[in-house]
Amino acid sequence: MQTPDAPLGAGTRAPTRAQRRSFALLSLLYAAITVAVIPWAGEPGPADPQIVVVYGIGILVADLCTAVLLGALYHAHGRAAFLVLACAYLYGALMALAHMATFPGALFPQPLFGDDEAVAWLFLAWRVGAAGMMLAAVLCARADLPAHAQRRDARLAAAGLLTTAAVAVLAAAAARWHVQGLVVGDRFTDLATLIQWSAVALCAAAFVLIWRGRAFKDMLYLWLGLVLLAAIADLTLSSLAGGRYTIGWHASRANFVISACLLLAFLLGDLATDERARSKVSMLAAYGGAVAVTLAALFLRWFLDPWIGNDLPYLTLYGAVAIAVWFGGLGPAVLSMVLGYAVVNVRYVSPYGELALDDAPDVIALALYALSGSLIVVLGEAMRRARDRARASELELMERARQLQRADAQKSEFLAVLSHELRNPLAPLRTGLALLGMRSADPGSAETHAMMERQIAQLARLIDDLLDVSRVDRGKLEMRRERIALSAVVRTALDTAKPNLDAKGHSLLVRYPPEALYVDGDAVRLAQVVSNLLNNACKFTPAGGRIELATRAEGAQAVISVSDNGTGIAPERLHEVFDMFVQLDATHSTAAGGLGLGLTLARSIVERHGGTIEARSEGPGRGAEFVVRLPRAAPPAEPQAEAAPPAEPQARRRVLVVDDNVDAAQTLAEYLRMEGHRVESAVDGEAALRIAEVLHPEVAFIDLNMPRMDGAEVARRLRLTPWGREARLVALTGMGQQSDIARTREAGFDEHITKPADLESVSRLAAAAYHPHA
Repeated sequence: MQTPDAPLGAGTRAPTRAQRRSFALLSLLYAAITVAVIPWAGEPGPADPQIVVVYGIGILVADLCTAVLLGALYHAHGRAAFLVLACAYLYGALMALAHMATFPGALFPQPLFGDDEAVAWLFLAWRVGAAGMMLAAVLCARADLPAHAQRRDARLAAAGLLTTAAVAVLAAAAARWHVQGLVVGDRFTDLATLIQWSAVALCAAAFVLIWRGRAFKDMLYLWLGLVLLAAIADLTLSSLAGGRYTIGWHASRANFVISACLLLAFLLGDLATDERARSKVSMLAAYGGAVAVTLAALFLRWFLDPWIGNDLPYLTLYGAVAIAVWFGGLGPAVLSMVLGYAVVNVRYVSPYGELALDDAPDVIALALYALSGSLIVVLGEAMRRARDRARASELELMERARQLQRADAQKSEFLAVLSHELRNPLAPLRTGLALLGMRSADPGSAETHAMMERQIAQLARLIDDLLDVSRVDRGKLEMRRERIALSAVVRTALDTAKPNLDAKGHSLLVRYPPEALYVDGDAVRLAQVVSNLLNNACKFTPAGGRIELATRAEGAQAVISVSDNGTGIAPERLHEVFDMFVQLDATHSTAAGGLGLGLTLARSIVERHGGTIEARSEGPGRGAEFVVRLPRAAPPAEPQAEAAPPAEPQARRRVLVVDDNVDAAQTLAEYLRMEGHRVESAVDGEAALRIAEVLHPEVAFIDLNMPRMDGAEVARRLRLTPWGREARLVALTGMGQQSDIARTREAGFDEHITKPADLESVSRLAAAAYHPHA
């Protein structure tokens, strides 16, 4: 989960499927190149120690720039992975410097400190230490929480000092102690090869974690995977080469330089559109990256000397210029061109470093290099700006998508809270209406009571629809599947929709198939689908109209259709009828418009059952038909007939009602008193426990959401008492999801009733005998 302080640019974009495919292809390409070089790994190559300076400086600059960028990102965002990676790259930069200082004939004719063995074990310590820190950075992806902003500077400084101190200790050890058995002349011993393979194992472990974690939904780790793959390739080639100055040794160093530049390339490209991280630091890093890739290109050209000699001296520089312009634009690209020419001039054109243009071939070669480089810079700059614009647009779209997701989540949460809160006032209204009906002896008020009951039932249905829509949006619409007869679903739906049908005097024709049809589904939800379709037909059919409900079999499908001769639907608007809150020209309807949720819920429920629903109409005034198709199921096995339990006699009970809504508590208590029970009520948990100590209730109706002490805690405390263990505890709440029911069961409740409660159920639970669980 992204925290508010999480990075906005680098390291927060989840890789797309195409990017993961590219990652896989690059992985295969690296593996193929490595395998292709292996047969020639032991062949001799150019034996010039100064080539170490070229790749060493390239790695030094690239690692140092990457460490600075990662440090800046850690300072801005606080992710532990950034800090560990910054230390890994700082360690690599310092060890590259130590490597050049100890390599015989590189910077100095003799090692600056230590002996011939020092360069070998420092190199091995370099590779093993860097691989271990890379693995640690990958492990940080599993719990990469941001550090507190006030501690980041201190942690960054401490980490840098510790890394520098570690390299200093290694260098001091190399100067003081002489380690034997790693190299013999220019050949690696078995021990050195084994240590290199251990570094391969660490890199491979980190790579596998990245691969299995799908790059941890983070582009940073996708690029880090490429870095690890390049490291595996170069360590493998170095191990198989068996010694210095072989083809495998040179190829491994080329891979080493490439891997040093990979993460830098990602960070510079990704930070181009990150306002928080874009700064002078990233610009300086772009120039450093240009130096690194130019030196990598010169190293590759140097490696080709045995085959092409001094011909084509600028051959590999064009790619470096292209990468440099991609890094940072015009300035780094010009630096790459100038630096490349300076080194080529010293190496291939004039041994003494003079600008030698004495003959036509040198002049033509330089002119072609300048022209080609300029074209690459111009085209590359245009591509880089296009990339930055595309990346900015992508980030804007991502931000808009996040805003829409937040708005959608807030809407769903609002609907859930609204539906729950609306249940609370409905509960005392329904109970109070029942009390009025029980007390009133006026025959003229019966019609008014019936009207009020119908309207309260309608309000409860609308609230249920709101709650179901919020569950659909959050993917929490629960289904209890079983093998059910379609006829039973239809009968339940008819019972639900009958009041609306009777109120408008509609004629209803129901057609059943000659054979019984079965489906695997939630009987309650499927009945809700059919009743919603019937209520929709009632709403858009004038009084005295005709509605037809039919079920039939079509191959492997069970079909339910509801048709009417009502207002109809324009053909171009048929696709809209299932959208949320949509009312298609409600002015033509003689009924109330409702919320426009019934068909939305019907479609969601049908699709959750693997079925389809469609709307048909020949146009306005010509009626409409809704067709539901569900997968058929085989008839169930004949169930064993069970004897019906004997009816239990009604009895007067000691009842406790607990609800922080005073009206709800008082009206329910009064209703139960009129049923003949001894009833006490409480509006908070503490008062309920005090009353229960005296009353010793046999039945308790307890609201869940109460301040200070909620209903679940009240139930748990009641269950700790001897008389509480013998009581029936009923959760009376506005929350009715399966998770809520499971929570009440865990708290010790026997029953779960959703507000506004059906008073017949309340009466039955209050009066029925209770047999506590053993």
